[in-house]
Amino acid sequence: MTPRERVMMALRGGQPDRVPWVEGEFEEALQVRLMGGRTDYTPGELCRALGMDGFGFHFPIGGDLAIKPPPDRTRSTHDDYYFPQAITFDFTPPWIAEMGRDSEGRAFVHKGLLVDRDSLALFDSYLPDPDHPARYETAARWIERYREDYAVFARIRLGTASLIESMGLDVFAYALYDDPDLVKEIHRRFSDWSLRVLEHLNRLDFDFFWVADDLADTKAPWVNLEMYDEFLYPYQKVVADAIRKPWVLHSDGNLFPILDGLLKLGMNAIHPIQPSAMDLGKMKDQYGSRVCLIGNIDLDYTLTRGTPAEVHAEVKERIAAAATGGGYILSSGNSLTDYCKIDNVWAMAHALKKYGPY
Repeated sequence: MTPRERVMMALRGGQPDRVPWVEGEFEEALQVRLMGGRTDYTPGELCRALGMDGFGFHFPIGGDLAIKPPPDRTRSTHDDYYFPQAITFDFTPPWIAEMGRDSEGRAFVHKGLLVDRDSLALFDSYLPDPDHPARYETAARWIERYREDYAVFARIRLGTASLIESMGLDVFAYALYDDPDLVKEIHRRFSDWSLRVLEHLNRLDFDFFWVADDLADTKAPWVNLEMYDEFLYPYQKVVADAIRKPWVLHSDGNLFPILDGLLKLGMNAIHPIQPSAMDLGKMKDQYGSRVCLIGNIDLDYTLTRGTPAEVHAEVKERIAAAATGGGYILSSGNSLTDYCKIDNVWAMAHALKKYGPY
């Protein structure tokens, strides 16, 4: 089977020739280290080196395939979105938030800015035009040049992560009681933006969508099922119903308390089944006939602080727990970050090669 056929069969719950491997995020610094310091590799070269079956994350190249704004126009604050200078298949809105950077240079949300009704005016200045053609034209050229036989996905949101991060979890929690209509209005606006983006993405040659909307921490979801059904589901469902391709829902944390509600959205797969929050065997037993399972290779310890032998053993264990009958895609329990050990990523690749075939 081709890598693309392998992924698409697994997303349908079927059994391909071997377990596929797809990551929702793969940080560029780690890619470059794995490729021996090169920055001129193609997505296909990276996938072949590791034995991965698809891509949709960033790559540190663009070159003559990047579309630059006309030199005689005034550069806008959104031009980095319209005219990406490195390969990206991200179509997610920016946080409406004050951003910070940690000691390693990683960006994080310092403080959400959507805190009251007056702050709704920030939507106009923060969100780029979802109908601007440049980013879609660029993505179409990249897919045509780089897809080869691999599954290619676009990353989008249903609106929930944007809602929570742009309000801040504390403001969001209080507003559920103090001003519930504000919460709904913010979610509606983010979901409407994603809906307009989807109108364009559905026409491009993507194989599936990776929908990233964190809803939980390792203990529990941030809302109970009743609150999920009132405040989140209606706006998520509008976007989900517009998706015309298979799709993966990504959310960290323990989703079990709201999982039956989430599955009403109709996704094909759940990622990452975070090991510290969810048991993969339980997921396979209770939900494996309804949805493809992706992930569960531990990022907190195994890939980042463990040994290659521990990675090898964990991949073997996860395949044994979830791959029987199909419907399982190997992946980390979140993403491949630049602080993963290189030897551990190679161990993951070698273990898949040994234990992945059906």
